[in-house]
Formats: sequence, structure tokens, C-alpha cells
Amino acid sequence: MSGRSAEAPAVNGLGSVAIVGGSLAAVAAANALRSKGFEGRVTIYTEEGRAPYTRPPLSKDILEGRNIPESADLHIGNDIDVRVGLRATALDLGARKLHISTGETVDFDGLIIATGSRARSLAGSPDVREFLLRSMDDALSLQEALTGASTVAVVGAGPLGMEVASVCAGLGRAVTVVDPLPPMERQVGSYLADLIQECAAQSGVRMERSSGFAEVVDAGNGRSAIVAGELRVEADIVITAAGECPNVEWLEGSGLEIDGGLVVDERMLAAPGVVAAGDVVVRRVGGRTIRTPLWTNALEQATAAAATLLDPHNAQPYCERPYFWTELFGLSIKVCGHIPLDRDPVVVEGDRSERDLVLQWWDGDTSVAAATVNHRMPIAKLRRLVGISNNAEQPTPSRIEAMS
Repeated sequence: MSGRSAEAPAVNGLGSVAIVGGSLAAVAAANALRSKGFEGRVTIYTEEGRAPYTRPPLSKDILEGRNIPESADLHIGNDIDVRVGLRATALDLGARKLHISTGETVDFDGLIIATGSRARSLAGSPDVREFLLRSMDDALSLQEALTGASTVAVVGAGPLGMEVASVCAGLGRAVTVVDPLPPMERQVGSYLADLIQECAAQSGVRMERSSGFAEVVDAGNGRSAIVAGELRVEADIVITAAGECPNVEWLEGSGLEIDGGLVVDERMLAAPGVVAAGDVVVRRVGGRTIRTPLWTNALEQATAAAATLLDPHNAQPYCERPYFWTELFGLSIKVCGHIPLDRDPVVVEGDRSERDLVLQWWDGDTSVAAATVNHRMPIAKLRRLVGISNNAEQPTPSRIEAMS
């Protein structure tokens, strides 16, 4: 056990904090507790049989075989216990007890829920050979299967699906991607979607537009197929990258509010003494529930959640600062803000033909999003291109260079 214990001075009545989940949000919350001076017991319970790791490399360096699994391990601060291979099965909020898969119960003073989400399966039956990519074991299993495959079909043209398609094409496999929309159009709009599709085609990837519900079925001889309406695509390997489901089933009957995820307030508070962060979370904003499963959101939500747990009355509201990046088909794309899907960006710098761009999107008189494509720029500079008023002097290459 940890060198620190429940005998340490309590903060906000907290002697011990249990963290459920082995995600980035879980580790970031644990580290934030320590950085904010909490000296009580902190224990992370993760269902996976390995120490917590970051997930973005799974669809890039790990799948491609350029890095070993341990390269994705997260740094865990001093005196934080990590118990692997343990799944939370129920929560007794009134008794402050956590039930785990061994049958034991764990007492806690404060609870951080960071159970993340799981990949959505489209397999028509349990015996269908379908690959998902959410865990390290998923990545290693797919990596091994690719060694004996020549054709790959991916259902889902979001960031994960297109990153996987890029790696598989780079490994020399014949790749088909199935989706109702152009690649990543839901995330980045038509301008960048067109560029991604152009680069994917140049890498030999075939895009198939689907209609209706997609299903993965057995095609015989160890192969599988994606079936969507009249479309049928068979391959040696079928990979589903069609969204995810927050892991909230274990919270049924706990009294916590579930609505497409675990509902939290603006401070990441789910109930007194219970906070949450990461992909499991939905927030109420303007009468709507919003879920934004981004890597940076998980990190920043975890910090906010830890602050709220330690001092709920003085905790500042969490302020979302959307940012994500992707690397695929020779493109390194970084995006800040919410890209409006119904309009094209202004090209601030660069040339599309050179695939080196700085882009900015406007909503009326205000810039709402900015992106770079194969253009080196610190995130802080990119963020400063968002929220600019039309009354201000517009960005130019020289003005961007002067930002610090």
C-alpha cells in the first residue's frame, strides 16, 4: 500500500480517494490531487491487467509496430496505489462503498469516476470475426492479425477509422473504408474532409459510401464483411471504428444521473464527494447534454474534478477548450475550437497544393476555430487564432509569427 494513508490530515473531510478507471483522466486526477497537496490515500482501480497508458498511440505507433507497449505508459506520481485487473461492479453512495469484481468492498471518502468508454461493436453475432481498437490488447491483437492479411475493411471514417486505415495502407494492405459521409466530415467539415479523402486515395484507400445501418457479418473462410443496405464489402480483416459507449452500467441504482453518460455539473461534480472526468462524462450546457471525448478535455476535466473534490465551494467552473490532433496519410492536422460544418475556412497562410496550411473559421464577426495542416505552430499560438473579433486586425503570416 501507499506510504501515505487515511491517517494523513484530511482535506475537506477526505482521508481517502478512490479512482475508478485506468484512463488518462484517472491518472491525471490522481496526480492533480497530489500536486494540490492532498496527502491521504489515493487508489486507482483499473479493469485492465496492465498499468494505465495513453490511448492515441494505439492507432498509430503501437499498431504500426514502431513503438513497444510500454512507451504508452502514463507517469503516475508518488504514493498512488494502482490495482490492476479489478472492475467496479456497483456503487453504494449512501454507505460510501465501492463494490469490485473480486467481491470485496472498498470504503472511500471521495470518489473520482473515470471509467471512460468502450468501442461499439457492429457484429451481427458473437462468433463474427470483428476487430475493435480501444485497448492495448486490441491494438496488439490487430497488429498480429495484420501479418497474415492482405485486405482490410474499416467501418467508420472518423479520426480513429482513418488513422487505422492510414496505418494499414502504409503496411501495404488493400484498404476499404465504409461510411455514409466523407472522411472525418463530422469532425472537421468539408474542406479538410476533401483533403483527407484526396490523400487517402493517393495512398490507395478506397472509400465506399453506405446507407442505412451497417453490420459486420461472417463471410466464411475466416473472412468477414461489412453490410450496409445494398453495399457489401468483404475482407480478411474487418475493423469497426463506429463510435463508443460510456461505461456507466455499473452505476445503475447508485442514484447518480445517467443520460448518455454520467451527468456532471459545471464543476465536474456528480454528487457530493463524487466527481468525474473523461469519456464517461456528459455535461449540461444550455439545456443540452454534451459529451466531448477528446484527449485534452480528459486531461483538463481531471484537473478540474480534483480541485472540486478537494474544495467544492471554491472550485472554478470547468471551461472547455476544444483541441485535437490526428496524423494520417502524410497529414498532421491540429484543430482548436469548434469547426462550423456548414462553411469553408479562410486560408491564413500556406497553400493547399503544398499541404501546408493555417486555417481559420468564422461565425459572423468572430473566429470560432483554427487549424494547421503540416505546419509547425505551438498550441498556444493556434488557440490565439480562436475568439478573435472581426473588428481586430486580421491574422497574417507576419502577425502569426509575432505571436508569443
